[in-house]
Amino acid sequence: MQFCFMSLKEYYNQTFQSDLVSLLRGFPPAEARIFYLGQTWMQGCSLLPRVPAERRPQFLGCLYFTVLVDQAMHTYFPFEHRRFEELTLYPKFRVGLGHPAYLNPVLVFEVPIHHHLVSEEEVRQVIPEAMRLFVDETGSFFRDHMPEIRAQDFFERLLADPDVVGGQRRAVAIDAAGEKPVSFHDLLVNELSKAISDAKPRA
Repeated sequence: MQFCFMSLKEYYNQTFQSDLVSLLRGFPPAEARIFYLGQTWMQGCSLLPRVPAERRPQFLGCLYFTVLVDQAMHTYFPFEHRRFEELTLYPKFRVGLGHPAYLNPVLVFEVPIHHHLVSEEEVRQVIPEAMRLFVDETGSFFRDHMPEIRAQDFFERLLADPDVVGGQRRAVAIDAAGEKPVSFHDLLVNELSKAISDAKPRA
């Protein structure tokens, strides 16, 4: 399979929204034009083939961080969350109104990998760039649209969240080359932490 040639930032700005619309085509939005993606996702990601295979790793990278920022806003900034929803209209990663519990964002990656709809190796290649873009885009969004929220406060709460870091911090197993975490979840946390740390001087 030929990998998408665009940078993730180019993909996010130029193509992600149209791929998301293709994925959600035919969905009845539950409220305020917000879609609930969890049920179809957990039933085998039956709609993901609507996204061309060569763009799926990048699509999942962008979907992951939109889900992550929405859930973090819901948890840690509940008074600002409604306005955030109105500004972004990000899809909800949960089953629906009758099932209010949010699904762990890591399932954005794990379920399609399990069903062989995307290669784990290709997704792993996207994650470092996805975490840098997530940090940059989130910081820019708060500065431009919700200056009452400090990006650093947001990221500190995110890195303390047990669903994000996987419970108590533990030793991270590194691959044989001594470069990357073996665990997929540890890779996400490691790259997110690095992206946040690298962004601090520019904050």
